Amino acid sequence: MIIYDLEIINCIPDHTKPALPGYRYCEGWHDHEHMGISVLCAYDYETDRYRVFCEDNFQEFRDLVKRPRSCVGFNNINFDNKVLRANGVEVPEEFSYDILREIWRAAGLDPTRFSPKTHGGYGLDAVCKTNFNMTKTGHGAKAPEQWQRGEVGAVIDYCLEDVRLTKCLLDRIISTGFLLSPKDIRRALIIRLPKIAIECED
Repeated sequence: MIIYDLEIINCIPDHTKPALPGYRYCEGWHDHEHMGISVLCAYDYETDRYRVFCEDNFQEFRDLVKRPRSCVGFNNINFDNKVLRANGVEVPEEFSYDILREIWRAAGLDPTRFSPKTHGGYGLDAVCKTNFNMTKTGHGAKAPEQWQRGEVGAVIDYCLEDVRLTKCLLDRIISTGFLLSPKDIRRALIIRLPKIAIECED
């Protein structure tokens, strides 16, 4: 089983503001083909290792997901997997486990159709703050700007921390079967964990 997260190279345009001069942009959050991948970080349960993949060793991540194993992320089905697919890496749907989708499902929401009014407020930062009093160290939309400025270490550090926070959530789900709702701390969301996601690889 692995947990993974990636950051992109090209900035996401904010249509309420002018583009920043000197930065490269894709067309928007839907333009997975032109986002690029700056860094991909992962935690491998089998080896108990945190891993960092950039352009020079990206093939090693391809090798990780070639064999059947659970691939866990936060919003990974709708975002990370699509960016990976656009870059020639296929994470099989049947092995993908998306904690955000499972949170939405537990809250009685359609996990496949996003509406800001109902599905908003369940981000990684909010969920981790509610459950562990821990928060993210940055914002994904700012990471491309940092990368293009040459702040490579900061982006890798941010991506690794998101992987660590996602691991904290998965470990809590495995051990207790629930997460507290960031919209109502009194409400325990019973999280479904597919069998494939808790099997340990030999």
